[in-house]
Amino acid sequence: MKDLTHRTACRTVASAAVLLLGVAIVPPLAGAAGLRGTAVGNESVTSASWGVTASVTTMTFTTNTDQTSNVTNNGTVALVAESYSVTVSNPAGTPTFKAFQCAVAWVSTKCSGGAGTQVGGTLSKNSTTTITSTTAMAVSGLLYLQVEPATVTASTVVTISTKIAAPSQLRAAVKTNQ
Repeated sequence: MKDLTHRTACRTVASAAVLLLGVAIVPPLAGAAGLRGTAVGNESVTSASWGVTASVTTMTFTTNTDQTSNVTNNGTVALVAESYSVTVSNPAGTPTFKAFQCAVAWVSTKCSGGAGTQVGGTLSKNSTTTITSTTAMAVSGLLYLQVEPATVTASTVVTISTKIAAPSQLRAAVKTNQ
């Protein structure tokens, strides 16, 4: 009987060792197979820059012909919105302007067959207005602006200055398993 008890005890110890070994090996293999994973470590942003640049910042209108400007995210942070300060000179007459944006380049004053998305309201002479686009821009991303005049009868200058209202227009950091 003593021999049977000894064999049973040896089998129990051997089975426990195999089970423990199996538990120690299975999680890494399961993680490698995509069934379960764990992230280790921390990440932080130590420096970043944000800003947008317009290819054309001064437009002179003498007729009712639309003009365009390409806007580039030249920072290192993605944006959720961009603002523009638009100044319209004080010419004779009462010209008005509207700004539109498009995700692709304008073709024959059309945005992929449509009018684009208006940014801000109607801009009038002798005014400086801040307008805001709520279109997200990836780093190095482009937006295409078009300024459309109405009733221009005398030379009118429209100046566009780009600006970012940080942090509200910066894309929030992506948080992962920390």
